[in-house]
Amino acid sequence: MPLGNRRVNRKRLLNILRVVISVGLIIFVCRNIRLSDTLVRTDGTEFTGRLVVTGPDRFVIDTPDHGRVTLAESELRHSESEGTSHLSGVLRGIITVFRDIDLGWYLPALLCLGLVPALGALRFQLLLGVQGIALRVGRVFQLTFIGNFFNNFMLGLTGGDLVKAYYVARETQKRTEAVITVFLDRIVGLIGLAVLAAAMIAVNFGDPKFRIVAVYVWAFLAMACLLVLILYSRRLRRNLHYTLLAAAGLGAGVVLGWRVCAKGWDTVSQEVYLFLGVVALFALFAILGGMRRLRLERLRERLAGSKLVRETDQTFHVLSQHPGESVMALFMSFANHFATIVAIFCLARSLGIEVQFHYFLVFIPVIVMIAAIPVSMAGWGVQEAVFQMFFGSVGVSATEAITLSFVYRISYGLLWSLPGGVFLMWRKDRPSAHDVEEAMTGGNGTT
Repeated sequence: MPLGNRRVNRKRLLNILRVVISVGLIIFVCRNIRLSDTLVRTDGTEFTGRLVVTGPDRFVIDTPDHGRVTLAESELRHSESEGTSHLSGVLRGIITVFRDIDLGWYLPALLCLGLVPALGALRFQLLLGVQGIALRVGRVFQLTFIGNFFNNFMLGLTGGDLVKAYYVARETQKRTEAVITVFLDRIVGLIGLAVLAAAMIAVNFGDPKFRIVAVYVWAFLAMACLLVLILYSRRLRRNLHYTLLAAAGLGAGVVLGWRVCAKGWDTVSQEVYLFLGVVALFALFAILGGMRRLRLERLRERLAGSKLVRETDQTFHVLSQHPGESVMALFMSFANHFATIVAIFCLARSLGIEVQFHYFLVFIPVIVMIAAIPVSMAGWGVQEAVFQMFFGSVGVSATEAITLSFVYRISYGLLWSLPGGVFLMWRKDRPSAHDVEEAMTGGNGTT
């Protein structure tokens, strides 16, 4: 079979697999959604129907058989979590959640969501300017919306970053720098997300609920720090195999240290000894010339002679010579993510979900990190599952948490992604997914 056909078939299989995963996750998650309101007594008895009175001391529900059940708060189920008790016997159905939406909170949420692509476009223009690529503000905004449109509505492996890179590369002579800057923009955004999440975890570390996500946040922050070092150090880039080995060892050491603190030395001691033994073997292997025997040095020399690698290295070097712009881009990432957090907080309040704001400061960055893992189409199913997992830990019902995820996805997708589809329709040079992928892999010489 020709190489091109094998590549197409592999992409099709990956697309099918991601669609299957998305559908499976959505079905699994939606099984927890309640259509009707429910009152649950302390003995587990459930009454379903429509809530007509919701406290504070008395709860009344109309049942489908035209009956009416009245229960005091003391008769309803309460859940214990970390020494605190909260009412968990009042469960709103998805119909009630949507019916009672508060526009006074929903409209500000839409405005905050509008800041997300705006700040992202300004950050992208700043990074392009560092590389000497001048694009009009309006053009950068168009490309940002087009990228959002591809991320939210177009199936396939062609994401918004690839589409932005395709268009930017067509409009400048610095094609390699333009393409790499698109992905630098994404990296800076992820670094900002990691730093923000880690800072919120540190501030709220006394709350036991945050310790669940702390390991994920610190691991992500470690990867972000590695990215920063690689971006700003030519020496580390030219010895990337050693850098990655050291980073893997450091990350595993942090995880093991965390497990020792959490579970005690007796429980984890064997894992620590195994880890130290593996590190010692790798070190001995490197000292005895193992890297040379595996021909990694020869591979590194071949890469060093590649024009693309040299231009990529130069792009990173130019960025490292502009620390002021780099810091400004990082702060713009903070503002971008904070706008997202405030927007989701307002959406939650519009749906009647009353959770303290500091939980959103910790949960949302972690949710965004996990949902960005490309195992499903646009994070469908993954995002809903982690919304349910994290917000469920603070007393939010599965129906409310999943509905919040859906409302956020619909609000951002419809209002702030559809303009990208309009901009795309206006363009005469609309690329197909095949055109973009061929251009990004050098099929037509664009990059």
